[in-house]
Amino acid sequence: MEQRQSLFFPVRVISGKEINIMRLLVSRVSSTGAKVRSIIFVPKFKNYLFVEAEREYEVRKLIAGLSKLRLASSSPVPPQEIEDILSSETAGMEIEPGDIVKIIKGNFKGYRAVVIATPEGKSKMLTLKLLDIDRDWEVKMPVINVKLLERGKGGGEVA
Repeated sequence: MEQRQSLFFPVRVISGKEINIMRLLVSRVSSTGAKVRSIIFVPKFKNYLFVEAEREYEVRKLIAGLSKLRLASSSPVPPQEIEDILSSETAGMEIEPGDIVKIIKGNFKGYRAVVIATPEGKSKMLTLKLLDIDRDWEVKMPVINVKLLERGKGGGEVA
């Protein structure tokens, strides 16, 4: 019996519940006997999970009876496209000292900041100097919690 190539089927889910639904589907794999190889959630694609299976029938069997879940499209996403999506997710941003960023997560959400130091090695923490406040305040923040607004002149100094 030959091994069929796995395909990725997009499943539309409730926004903000992707992780919980993914856990539910993983537990249902054993109870329903569906031949599913993996379930992927990419934060960039809110409301969607990608289920890896050989046939569409296996995915339909997995989500049968669950309200608010449906197969987004009967045509699968090619494995190469999933690889491109995942590699672009992990590539990250190239942030350099002097760049101006907006904080999108955490206690300082909505504030602008200038990058003073960037991570070296495995550390993913940026050193930022907050703007729009009366005093100089430096904070350390994960790279994923900021969004690049504009490229700076370099050097980490703000006039």
